[in-house]
Amino acid sequence: MRLTFWDPFREMAMMQKALDSAFGTPRITYPPIEVTDKDEIITVKAILPGVDKSTLDLTVLGDSLTISGEKNPSITEGITYIRRERPYGKFRKLVDLPYNVDQDKITATYSNGILTVTLPKAESAKPRQIAVE
Repeated sequence: MRLTFWDPFREMAMMQKALDSAFGTPRITYPPIEVTDKDEIITVKAILPGVDKSTLDLTVLGDSLTISGEKNPSITEGITYIRRERPYGKFRKLVDLPYNVDQDKITATYSNGILTVTLPKAESAKPRQIAVE
């Protein structure tokens, strides 16, 4: 028997994804990410320019990665914005992974505004050869 935890944020994200696909409106949420799978290692890259790495929080639960943090606005005293499209504030992004990962071997680096998370496949998720007797 496998014990799973209920994550209301994941449920809301799945509902939003279902609504988006039903109405044909794909949304890109902040931060934009890229997920690749090569040689049983998932790599997640998130573009986070201007984010202080001390605000980043990464959590892995089962087959989900949550990236959260905060991007502070630049100092704006004495400035009137005519247009402002650069996002700031708190963010949270849920990334569904194609399989469970080995939580003890996860690594994360942050350089030049790009967060790179490397998630190796868990032994329990790898195919296992079974000998027939």
